[in-house]
Amino acid sequence: MAGLKTAFALIALASLMYAIPMLEPMQKEIANGDEIYLGEIGPGQTISMSFDGRPKTGGMYGLGGAYELANASNLPGGWSATPSDWAGIPLQVKVTAAKQAPEGEYRFKVEVLDVEPEALQNYSFYVKVNITHDVLRASLDSSKKQTLSGQPARFYVTIENKASTGDVFKVSSTNVPKWAFNKYVYVPAKGSRTIYYEVVSAEESEYYPLISVVSESSSMINQTLQSTVEVNPSLLADYKATGNGMLFFPAMNGLVYALAGLLSNLF
Repeated sequence: MAGLKTAFALIALASLMYAIPMLEPMQKEIANGDEIYLGEIGPGQTISMSFDGRPKTGGMYGLGGAYELANASNLPGGWSATPSDWAGIPLQVKVTAAKQAPEGEYRFKVEVLDVEPEALQNYSFYVKVNITHDVLRASLDSSKKQTLSGQPARFYVTIENKASTGDVFKVSSTNVPKWAFNKYVYVPAKGSRTIYYEVVSAEESEYYPLISVVSESSSMINQTLQSTVEVNPSLLADYKATGNGMLFFPAMNGLVYALAGLLSNLF
């Protein structure tokens, strides 16, 4: 009998010593009651946490089991959470900050629960994050481009996401005559992406596009880049103009320009 009691005591002790393995956004063993810090995110951004909910020890017979649910609670005002799928592999819970969240430190509770009768120890711990509005840095390869009438001016836009979570950014422009085009790009946590963004104008002049990079999570995360585009006449436009007639050119030149005007209508 004493040996049986000792065995049960060891099983209980093993259950108490078990730590939940966090897989994302960092790899860390989390004990019941711990408090962990997950870094900086911007307003409206979502931080995703995943856990291995299949311990090999503990439970009713000391052989482990499976946790069925992970969720977040005690959220700051305006924040929201998405619980894990039931018995998900891994268990993943998402927490989204308020879109207008002021800068500062925030704290919430995460629970990993055994709902089925396997007698696994339920876990709860606290997560801290800092909200900062400075999570975006954007730049252009060059602030000035030259192009021909009707041809695109191509800017290369580098987007750096300084947050501890990935985000989607919209690239758009204003101050471009008759041009409205959006491009979307996902940038991982602590990562950067370079994409090209084109603007087009048929007017032969100089204009000044404002290229905007805005987070899809919150409009508070944004940056506007100033640029200049110089549009020069294109050879094709000159050729098209010849289609109006060449009354004052010598016969041979007239034929050449007439042919150029005809060919230009094919483009």
